[in-house]
Amino acid sequence: MIIKKPPATNDAFIESNVVKRFSPLARQVLAASGPIISSAAAGMTNGFSAILLPQLQQPDSKLSITEDQASWIASMAPLPMALGCILGGLLMERYGRKSAHLLLNVSFAVGWCVLSTAGSYPQILAGRFITGLSCGLVGPPASVYIAETSDPRYRGILLAGVTFAVSSGILLAHLFGTFFRWQTAALLCSLFMIVAYVLMLASPESPAWLLARGDRSEAETSFRWLRGYDPASRQEFDAMVARTEQRTQHTDKSAGTPTESNRSPYRRREFLMPLATLLVFFATMQFSGVNIVAFYSIALMKTTIGSDSLNEYLAMLIVDLVRVVTSLVACILLRSVGRRPLAMASGVGTTVSLIGLSIFLYFQTSIPLYRNYSWLSLVFLISYIVFVGIGLFPLPWCMTGEIFPVATRGLGSGLTSSFNFVCFFAVIKTGPTLFATVGINGTFLVYGVISLLGTLLLYMILPETKNRTLQEIEEQFRRGRSKTKDAEAPTVEGTSAGNGNISQLA
Repeated sequence: MIIKKPPATNDAFIESNVVKRFSPLARQVLAASGPIISSAAAGMTNGFSAILLPQLQQPDSKLSITEDQASWIASMAPLPMALGCILGGLLMERYGRKSAHLLLNVSFAVGWCVLSTAGSYPQILAGRFITGLSCGLVGPPASVYIAETSDPRYRGILLAGVTFAVSSGILLAHLFGTFFRWQTAALLCSLFMIVAYVLMLASPESPAWLLARGDRSEAETSFRWLRGYDPASRQEFDAMVARTEQRTQHTDKSAGTPTESNRSPYRRREFLMPLATLLVFFATMQFSGVNIVAFYSIALMKTTIGSDSLNEYLAMLIVDLVRVVTSLVACILLRSVGRRPLAMASGVGTTVSLIGLSIFLYFQTSIPLYRNYSWLSLVFLISYIVFVGIGLFPLPWCMTGEIFPVATRGLGSGLTSSFNFVCFFAVIKTGPTLFATVGINGTFLVYGVISLLGTLLLYMILPETKNRTLQEIEEQFRRGRSKTKDAEAPTVEGTSAGNGNISQLA
């Protein structure tokens, strides 16, 4: 009896069967779903104190706390976030993007479980600290992993899903706290981490990280899973491997020679310029008051509406809903609009809204005749939430995973994310002092001026990254924006679309 060897299965046949079930886009969405859900848990962490503290301060609460203890509970989560960002960047560089996500999902789940079973003040602090640390851990890996596993055509909308998830997480935490006790709300939050963990188990490691570690076979397997088996993707991966080998050989040849190529990657232009750009972007975003409005939204709405009978939970949910809808709009805009025009429109709109809010709050609180026009202040407050939500808030997080070279992406994203949380702490800490010193209207005037200055700086230094591959973005920073424009002038538009994907994961 002769057993015949089955015919060889070619790549085209494999692709035809795989695509029938899941297209490359569907697989890229699946890979991005884990980091997006983990980012929702970060939003839940930010919004949890707003439901935890009022319930703990109720007369029938089994656990009573003082005002000082309440302030520590609120600040315990932001405290380790900056440290978490640095650790997240280091972990994903050493152990991989996927492994870092699996670890932070476990950390998040532990933090929520500690909160759900907490029966004392120290246990609540421990739970808030762990969830805050996990919130910092998720910042760098989420953006980097999505950027490295998605096609340039879909990268913007998938990265915007991170900020949409954060806004949705705040809303979900507030909804859980509206209808359930805080222990049950914490338990419900922990369930999301199980889903995120399972999704990450089903997703591959970043091909860019694997190739940088010299594991070509694993990198090719991951790349094929994400991008398919068609001839264009085969050519793309081969070019990516050739480019990586060329860089390695060039580095070896230039060893001992004081040239740009063997200089520390952290001292090169393609690292320093993205670092400076994102530091400016995060500072502009935070010091335009985005988190002050979130923290004091109820008091602001009472001031603008002029009513003391406003339901606090209703006001909180209204602001949350506006933020979520705006984040969804930002996802759509990032798919069709460039980063620069969106950043400029958001910066100008935020500046006008803040200055307008400041002016009308001044007239409303100082001149009794203008109290009937309090709705104008509310209009400017809502327009501020919309404008800051479509650009200044999501864009720096999106670009964190885009603009750093692969060799420095871990530390670069960790440093900038950590700087964001330092600014976050500074704004929240100085906010009450500003309110007491110059008033609410004066505070928003200060934020409006900072927004204007930051927008002007971004106009000068912010590059366009829409539909550009990660390698093209790196080259743009290496050459400078004006030189890049000159180099691209004679090229045909279709060249970037056709050959651009070849550079994406380098």
